[in-house]
Amino acid sequence: MTERDPIFTNLRAMYEVLDPPPAHLADAMIAAIAAESLDADYELLSLLGRSTELVGTRGSGVITIEFSHDEASILLRVAEVDETTRRVDGWVTGTGASEARLTSGDQTWTADVIDGRFEFESLPAGLIRIYFSGDTELATPTFEI
Repeated sequence: MTERDPIFTNLRAMYEVLDPPPAHLADAMIAAIAAESLDADYELLSLLGRSTELVGTRGSGVITIEFSHDEASILLRVAEVDETTRRVDGWVTGTGASEARLTSGDQTWTADVIDGRFEFESLPAGLIRIYFSGDTELATPTFEI
């Protein structure tokens, strides 16, 4: 034990009281890392940008997220339906995708990709991942909506 150990112990205790990590964080990260290793066959899309825009006078939040890999481009618009529900509208190009499959924990939703557009009308807020089936198998990293 070094002379600094009591200082670090006190610091840790202080932060655990004043700014604790979210209760679900450890489990969510373990699940996200486990899911990453299961999908080695998918090309991973890279996050290009994420922006928040305010809509209407009450400030209902909308998030725009963009992913890319080689010729593929994915644009997502995530809208808050209510405190626990989100809507995702998406556009995909350069993949020949015919289906989008969204996973959140052990739940899965699918949507047809028609003329490059797809939507998920009612999703629980939380960590998600989207897979695209088509000419190239693509997947987003896990991200939060």
